[in-house]
Amino acid sequence: MLPACSPSADDSFLAVEIAAKENTLDGCTACGCRARGALDPGTEGRWWVSFGLVRADDQGGWETVTSSSHCGVGSFEEVAPDFGRTVGTPYVVLGLSLTAAVPPAGEVSLDTRWSVQKLSGFGEGGEPVYGRRTEQRLLRFAEEEDLAFPLMVADGPETEAFGVHEVLLQLRVSLLGRGPARAYGSLAVSADVPGGEVLLDGGLVGRVAEGHPTLLENVLAGTREIRVRDFSGREVRREVAVDVGETAEVTLAVLPQNEAAEELVPLGENPQGHAEFWRVRDAAVVVRIPAGEFLMGSPEGEGEAHERPQHRIHLSEFLIDKNEVTWRQFRRFAAATGAQLPRAPIWGTPDDYPVAFVLWQEAQDYCEWAGGRLPTEAEWEKAARGTDGRKYPWGDAWDARRCNSISGGLHRPEPVGSYPGCVSPYGVLDMAGGSWEWCADRYREAYYAESPSHDPAGPTEGRLRVMRGGAWMSQPIWLRTAYRVRRSPTSRNVDHGFRCAQDAPEEPH
Repeated sequence: MLPACSPSADDSFLAVEIAAKENTLDGCTACGCRARGALDPGTEGRWWVSFGLVRADDQGGWETVTSSSHCGVGSFEEVAPDFGRTVGTPYVVLGLSLTAAVPPAGEVSLDTRWSVQKLSGFGEGGEPVYGRRTEQRLLRFAEEEDLAFPLMVADGPETEAFGVHEVLLQLRVSLLGRGPARAYGSLAVSADVPGGEVLLDGGLVGRVAEGHPTLLENVLAGTREIRVRDFSGREVRREVAVDVGETAEVTLAVLPQNEAAEELVPLGENPQGHAEFWRVRDAAVVVRIPAGEFLMGSPEGEGEAHERPQHRIHLSEFLIDKNEVTWRQFRRFAAATGAQLPRAPIWGTPDDYPVAFVLWQEAQDYCEWAGGRLPTEAEWEKAARGTDGRKYPWGDAWDARRCNSISGGLHRPEPVGSYPGCVSPYGVLDMAGGSWEWCADRYREAYYAESPSHDPAGPTEGRLRVMRGGAWMSQPIWLRTAYRVRRSPTSRNVDHGFRCAQDAPEEPH
């Protein structure tokens, strides 16, 4: 959903989307990035795009780290220090400044200023050195403009280094609400599933906010259909009359109406056939993982040494969060306990994004407050792969379209649940990509050879802890369900997050 704009004299504003499109040698259709925002007439808006990540080599030149693109709203200079520290050194950076003039009638004038920086090398102190070119263009259009401009046309060395023929910038600008707001109203939508999807006439327009309604502006007057849907597809819908210049309020209840003050409210089965519950304290959906055996680790000839030997583990029944813990949920925990929030990453702290920069102890404290604990490494792996030993949550074949990774996502974090195809056999989401997730276990390289066969809890000694699942900048090999890494519990990185587990409630008799 576009951010709300302060109204101009004629209540109009521009919806702006920029996107980097990579024409790759292998024909990747999911490569690139995009950023959306809104622009009031007469005000300046800024966007940026970067392509490629590089580092200095031993010969005084540079070498490729990855060919990914990143997009953002605002000035790149504002985020550059954190970008360099957490993502890397970009090869090309475009800064785009837009100012619009919107007359009551006739063409819109869009004054665009472009600043392109391209890496020329690294200085003696290791700092990147860029060449710069700038230009200004005036665009005129009636209601909408969709243009493409070359951001980088690769030469021979660049094609070899990044695997692209060219990188295009796509600019789409649409004028909304022109003239007096004689045909539009607003909708204020409230629901009992924070983070759930809000759909207007079948199209996704936002997510359910917590503590206040989700406001939808510039809604065409008339009878509109509003739907709210949770991450397992449960939804409610209602038709709402939107009057000209008025705000219609609608409240929808997705959850079962349960009068008892329960910590876990039964929701029924998800599409995969497994029971789900609503955890009241932090508004999380949790999935029941049945007791039984599964294959843990990788067979001989696959994976890394500390993923072997592959062995059978029997686990008792447990619950695990359907999604990674979000900033919204962590803020609720901080308000209730006085805990400190982690520092904000360069993309901010949107409610529905996975919380970042979390230490192991902070994750454990959160889970205990919510009524659970961090999952053991064995619990995490079973929830991700099921009982058939599959390599990825969805099966054995890598599919870049299914999860948020360096080869398939937008090369930035996204709201939890944005990839419904990244789902495990039990209906657990985002267990490949998104954020690295803390597990309860201490790490020892040879632990699999001595692991108990029933409910293993990890080594009793060791300073390091296990993380699972990979992140939004991870390669496919790191997103396998058996892949494991070790991290210091005091490591505070931008892609460190978590989800919780807990003992399952007794089945009703």
